[in-house]
Amino acid sequence: MQTSDWMTARGFLHCLPSRLLAAGRLAISVAFCAALLLAPTAAYARVTEIVVDDSQPLVIGTPPVEVPGYRQISGRAFGELDPSDPLNAIIQDIDLGKDPDGKVRYVASYVLTMPTDLSKASGLMWHDVPNRGTPLLIGAQERSFGDIGLASAWQGDNSGINAANGTTVRPVQMVGDRHWLQVPVARNPDGTPITGLVLGRIVNRGGLDAQPLIVQTNPLPYFPASLDTSQATLVSRDGETMEGAAIGETPIASSDWKFCGGGTFGAPVPLTSIPVQICLKNGFDPTRLYQVVYTARDHPRRCPLVHLTGAATTDMGDDGDLRAERVQKVPDPPVVQREALE
Repeated sequence: MQTSDWMTARGFLHCLPSRLLAAGRLAISVAFCAALLLAPTAAYARVTEIVVDDSQPLVIGTPPVEVPGYRQISGRAFGELDPSDPLNAIIQDIDLGKDPDGKVRYVASYVLTMPTDLSKASGLMWHDVPNRGTPLLIGAQERSFGDIGLASAWQGDNSGINAANGTTVRPVQMVGDRHWLQVPVARNPDGTPITGLVLGRIVNRGGLDAQPLIVQTNPLPYFPASLDTSQATLVSRDGETMEGAAIGETPIASSDWKFCGGGTFGAPVPLTSIPVQICLKNGFDPTRLYQVVYTARDHPRRCPLVHLTGAATTDMGDDGDLRAERVQKVPDPPVVQREALE
């Protein structure tokens, strides 16, 4: 990575707003004013630091082919909000994620796709927030115009079955990686853990091996507050009606199953990381649905304030209209590049 990369990430954004005003192809795009370097509000919600982790020529397809004239820059944006701001009150439980100084902070991944020669940029930027962290790229037609693409994270559940799926928080964001958003773990005002009931299901699985609690190919991101299965409920069902009524439900005794990290009922692996798995004494029947309800508690990097994700998306791509009455100009946040890439 050249030392000019961080300057590029900052420099082209300064000239973007005036070009956006003149752009005739706004279509359904989100106007991206000052991109990651938005002006903070008086009370505030703002990006405080931008880190560039990676820079690569744009490569697409299988086998991979380099796209002439385009490149990608990726990294992390660090932001903070003031819970006392009335406009932040819409974020559920924001007060439960405060740092000692009273601010709420997050880290969001981003990937910029842009012409290598920014003098050829159209001045139009497309801001996308990929579903479940899936990498997203502007199309060939947009690139033919010289458009710029920004993809940034919005989903803060920190849940992934492996590196190829989900939204697991990572220390860096490389070009081509899945997106992630790190948000605070909610705590009660006295600092004690927040607990609540969680429902998980296992379907289409058979055999004696442990089975994970999965939602849309990714783990249910909550650890049980207790491994004592007498404090939880596990049932199996033949099916359900269209209205959700259980068909042929059979309770499973707490002595016949365990929370585990893998293995079998007779030789369980300790539960130390997501996904939470269930070990069943007599194994799973692939023709039946299994449903567990248990009390979950927070865990490092789990049970996050997922409602903060909307604020991160807004801060990353604020076009100024959302908070126009309260915006005040302040110095840009610092842009940092990792030493390993210099």
